[in-house]
Amino acid sequence: MADSVAEQLTRILDDYGDDVKNVARKDAKKAGRETAKELKNVSPKDTGEYASGWAAKQVDEDTVTVYNRKMPGLAHLLEKGHLIRNKKGTYGRSPAHPHIADVEKEQVEQFISNVERDLQR
Repeated sequence: MADSVAEQLTRILDDYGDDVKNVARKDAKKAGRETAKELKNVSPKDTGEYASGWAAKQVDEDTVTVYNRKMPGLAHLLEKGHLIRNKKGTYGRSPAHPHIADVEKEQVEQFISNVERDLQR
């Protein structure tokens, strides 16, 4: 007996959904690697091993995380600035060195563009 139009359409949409998942996973891995690479280039270099510490890892099937494995606590402090204590005991403020937000925005846009391009193939 022939499948109904609804059953055929459901099967087509399920197959397309699987294609979207596979493309997004592949492009997410690539975006993670590219983000870590770009952060290594733009991170402040006068902070020891911080700039070279960027890495990407696959947390689970659908999640890629970019993190600094050498100095993880420093990322937020550099990006946003922080309070410091002077030798005299008074407090000052360390200036922010924004470098993560710009790279993140650029890579999210690139990821979306890559997924759209790969789905059109």
